[in-house]
Amino acid sequence: MKLDLKKDLLQKEIPTNKWLWKDTQPEVIRNLSVDVEIPLNKENELIMKKLIDFVRYSQDLELNKKENEDYLRPAVGLAAPQIGNNVNMFFARFEWDVEEFALVNAKITAKSDQICCLSDGEGCLSVDKNHKGLVPRNYKIQVQGYDWLKKEEVDLTLRGYHAIVFQHELEHNKGQLYYDRINKEDPNFQDENWIII
Repeated sequence: MKLDLKKDLLQKEIPTNKWLWKDTQPEVIRNLSVDVEIPLNKENELIMKKLIDFVRYSQDLELNKKENEDYLRPAVGLAAPQIGNNVNMFFARFEWDVEEFALVNAKITAKSDQICCLSDGEGCLSVDKNHKGLVPRNYKIQVQGYDWLKKEEVDLTLRGYHAIVFQHELEHNKGQLYYDRINKEDPNFQDENWIII
């Protein structure tokens, strides 16, 4: 997707790193997010639009060049606390198949016992320090919520990488970060039954 900044942005500002809140700001990043009323009020609609614009812009290689003064690390997902708002919303965009999810009041309703993790660990726009280690998560999850783009309630079954991204974003809304899950004694610990992606 190539963004046209004149017509494709959902709100007026070009996304910037200044929007981001970091793990050095626990008053928001470590706080619990609350569910919101649907349809979204203007304030919450602006938050969702910013989440969408940030992720889409960050994935646009022509607009978001590494030599840019305000280069954004490309994001697959972004949750509302990461832009300073403790409301239960996040946006995820899987660029290779251009699947987009703008979820409001999402929650996991079921999860598998099977554990998986990314072989290179995880990263986060709200975490500047590199935390190396494997991040165990459920391989398969069921998620219910309201999709703002589709304007309907959804019930999603996600596996593997998609499930990992959703769990990462959903945990932001619980004040949790990926490195909380890394084994403190042995960061590279993996059980023989885990699926490594």
